[in-house]
Amino acid sequence: MNGFALLCRVQVLALVNSLAPERQGSKRRSRTARLALAGVVAIALGALMAAYVALMGMGLVAMGLTEVIPAFALVVGSLAGIVFAFMKARGTLFGLADWDHVMSLPISRRAVVASRLGTVFLAAIVLSAVFMTPLFVVYFLHAPANPESVIFAVLSIPLAPLAPVSASVFAAFGVTMLTVRFRHANLAYIVLALAFFTLIFVGAYALSFSAGAASDPAAKLAAFGSVASAMGAGLTALYPPAAWACEGIISGSALPFAVFAAFSLGVALACLEIMQRLYLPINGLLASKGGARDRYTAERLRERRSGASPFRAMMNKEFRTLIGIPSYAFNCLFGYILMVVVAVAISAMGMRELLTSGVVDGVEITDEAVRAYASRLVVLIPWVYVFCTCMCPSAACSISLEGRSAWLMSTVPVPPRTVLGAKLAANALPAAITLAISAIVLVVSGEAGALQGLEIVVLGFGVFYLLITIALSVDAASPNFAWNTPNEVVKRSMPIMVTVFGGMAAAFGGGFACWMLMDTLGAAAAGDALNLGLGVVCAAAGHLVFRRLCHRTVLFTR
Repeated sequence: MNGFALLCRVQVLALVNSLAPERQGSKRRSRTARLALAGVVAIALGALMAAYVALMGMGLVAMGLTEVIPAFALVVGSLAGIVFAFMKARGTLFGLADWDHVMSLPISRRAVVASRLGTVFLAAIVLSAVFMTPLFVVYFLHAPANPESVIFAVLSIPLAPLAPVSASVFAAFGVTMLTVRFRHANLAYIVLALAFFTLIFVGAYALSFSAGAASDPAAKLAAFGSVASAMGAGLTALYPPAAWACEGIISGSALPFAVFAAFSLGVALACLEIMQRLYLPINGLLASKGGARDRYTAERLRERRSGASPFRAMMNKEFRTLIGIPSYAFNCLFGYILMVVVAVAISAMGMRELLTSGVVDGVEITDEAVRAYASRLVVLIPWVYVFCTCMCPSAACSISLEGRSAWLMSTVPVPPRTVLGAKLAANALPAAITLAISAIVLVVSGEAGALQGLEIVVLGFGVFYLLITIALSVDAASPNFAWNTPNEVVKRSMPIMVTVFGGMAAAFGGGFACWMLMDTLGAAAAGDALNLGLGVVCAAAGHLVFRRLCHRTVLFTR
């Protein structure tokens, strides 16, 4: 029991430390400050999400759909846990970097799996509490409450995500088992996972578009109410245990809720038992998949090397690193997908319909305003792509990702310009190609003119190039080679924050400045000139930053 408690403590600390990882050589006070800051940010985000969900509950009450709230709460709480479990299962339950060390511990396999699975369940329960608690508070403020109903509602918060999260774990296991049989298992896993997240993203905004297409606030509220009712009815129809929980919460009946609790706990225990039996096969397969790679003879290596320059070889290495680390790919590839999705959405729905539908949060524009300012609104599209390009900063942390193998790159007989240029090109070329594809889609569909298409490429790439070279300089000046997991570099490093937050500031600030300039001069041509000129200036500044970086950087000596 002491060993199991220790494993649980290690898993919880690892989850908490992922919010503020400790860098080798950093002081305890610095790590405590970072952890405290991360805690404050997490609490603020949790409060914001809770307030948003509470407003949704109040909207249901205003429409007379108070009885739908329990089912809707179960939907929201379960979905949050499902997404988290699917993303965290690989790397937490299977595909461990230290699998051999874990299995050599004098602890039963069931205890090892229980500690890791318990962490996933705990995180899902916390997320469910953030989403479900406000809804239940709103519900009991407007519905007859008895002690039994309140108790059942409180108990449903930890019970609701157990079965859906177990199903999500099984889904992640199935996807992993499927992809690991491919030659490029990581690439197959990344493609399937990105396709899954893209469907969720597109589906959510398609739902917002259909609900926001109504002409007045009352119609929009009614549309939201019908969606919430459909979600509740669909959940209780497809997932009968949710109906048992709702019956127990609404009527205070103990028997239906007891059946729901028994089912949820039974599924979680079955998940534990099945996963601990499959634990060795899946991890053994993941650990040995490298043995299935091609065995290169000296002759074949010479054939592959012929005609390949050092620059091209290093670019290929960067691409392989990107697809070899799933978290790296998820954080840096979705921006490319987002660019194409935005172009297709604008082309399919139309700029006027998209803006007037309310699908863009916080943007309320009437049809008359869109007609009056149509020529100016089109000029703002390139600033949307400034935001998107900064969501794919793979080169920003590429030096730190060399990790403890950085000495290999430092001994390569090529100048630093070649090494740094390959890292930059592996990010800049896909960004430029994706921008060009998006611009062509918008121009062909007629939603943007040829000049605006050119602005998308010039401005989007120019701002991206400047920010990515600055981030690469920050990473080269203070690389982190002592990371324990790639997430420390990919998600929370200073170069990534420079690119992402700098891109957000540039997109919103530049878009506002562009609008004010057009409004002051009364001509959309002023915005076109600003976009093109600023794009060229940023690209030139980025090139100067890169040249300075190449002259002043001594690679990987820190």
